[in-house]
Amino acid sequence: MMQPVNILLVDDRPLNLAALESILDCADYRITKAESAQQALLALFTNDFALIVLDVRMPEIGGLELAQLIKQRKRTEDIPIIFLTAHHPEDEHVLSGYGAGAVDYLTKPINPAILKSKVAVFAELYRKNRALNEANEILNQRNEALVAANRELETLSYTVSHDLRAPVRHISGYIEALRSHAEIKLDDKAKRYLDIIQDSAGKLGLLIDHFLAFTRIGRTELKLASVDMGELAEQARHMLQPECEGRKIEWQLAALPKVEADPSLMLQVWVNLLSNAIKYTRPRQPARIEVGCDGTPQTEFVFFVRDNGVGFDMQYADKLFGVFQRLHHANEFEGTGIGLANVRRIVNRHGGRAWAEGRLADGATVSFTLSKSTTARLQS
Repeated sequence: MMQPVNILLVDDRPLNLAALESILDCADYRITKAESAQQALLALFTNDFALIVLDVRMPEIGGLELAQLIKQRKRTEDIPIIFLTAHHPEDEHVLSGYGAGAVDYLTKPINPAILKSKVAVFAELYRKNRALNEANEILNQRNEALVAANRELETLSYTVSHDLRAPVRHISGYIEALRSHAEIKLDDKAKRYLDIIQDSAGKLGLLIDHFLAFTRIGRTELKLASVDMGELAEQARHMLQPECEGRKIEWQLAALPKVEADPSLMLQVWVNLLSNAIKYTRPRQPARIEVGCDGTPQTEFVFFVRDNGVGFDMQYADKLFGVFQRLHHANEFEGTGIGLANVRRIVNRHGGRAWAEGRLADGATVSFTLSKSTTARLQS
């Protein structure tokens, strides 16, 4: 059942008020009557109204003056006012009422059907606005709670990861101490066990370092600047040159546009994407890696890195961007499974999207978007 809304009727003549009340008498409205501007202002201090039906001609403070007073108050400035007048709608007196805040005029004698229809429209509009405001308030509260939860989670993740570093260092240190102290007494099997422990401690330390880097991405303030994506991609390729030693890789780097982005974070995106392409094309001879951009969409650029590597099963595409998610065994391809999670998080912070497409044994394409509107501002 709909909640009734408050309607304020203002007229200095009780008989007119009674007539208006009888026309609007239904469960949808709570009627408040005022016989003067003073009574109307008092009612407005104590109640929220969906609509005011106001007579223009009243003694002392007239309807136009009262409307101006109502529009001067923050709380009441948006309440629609329907003026009642004996004048014709084209009269200058009536036209001045619109400047005082009227949304409509009704001439006397009042047509009950027209009054009911107009009041019903404004009452429904009030209900919808109130429902929208309530929904927005709930949404804002949930957003605030989500932001607080994310901030707490990031702080906890950073603290836990940071605290794990010390015991990992201790494990590595004591393994070396044990090896130096008892190496002569250790047989080959014991030495192999120590090597496994040492290797596992190293991998755990690497996981912690990468996880710390991942949490920092969420806390780091974006430092936006004009970024030449072509230069960044080339810089990333140069940084990864040691991984290409002894490999035959056919590179195809298209011209890329400038965008507004955080240069250091965007460099991480290119390093992660190119590093993945280099790694997963290792069985190919030659490997082919293509970097390009589709500027066809009206509002955004679509950047991509495409390779002819081992690919993946599309049913696991979403897992690629999860933290520590891997689709290939560690014995096949090294890594911690956090690189693409960093890519998606950085791109999301820039207002873009990231996704992957591929087929097993038939290569993969990782794409991400950035807005074109920022580019237009840079070039203006």
